[in-house]
Amino acid sequence: FGCALALSRGARWRDHLFAFLARMAAAGTAFTGWWVLAHECGHGGFSDYTALNDTVGFVLHSFCLVPYFSWQYSHAKHHSKTNHLLDGESHVPPGPGFRKKFGKLLDIIGEDGFAIFQLVTHLLLGWPL
Repeated sequence: FGCALALSRGARWRDHLFAFLARMAAAGTAFTGWWVLAHECGHGGFSDYTALNDTVGFVLHSFCLVPYFSWQYSHAKHHSKTNHLLDGESHVPPGPGFRKKFGKLLDIIGEDGFAIFQLVTHLLLGWPL
């Protein structure tokens, strides 16, 4: 609110950029906390009572614009294959073309360097190569 008030009084946006970014970081942290609570409700870990889990989960998911019950269903399917070596989503073993694509890079930078390369590309692209 303070940033908006200052901007409405003719201050330049650059003068309040740090305050704006700090406020957005705080808001993002709070919204992430709400999402974590909503996620736990979907797993039934928020309360011993299913009705309370579903009520709080529905309200928080609605605030995040995510349909609660369909998310709960699809998320349970997602977790049904957790830690399965071939069918799981969190570990996908390299296919036959992996060595063809990345073999030279692996030989040049070594296993440790290649692990860092994979970590950085996964974080930047959002999906492992």
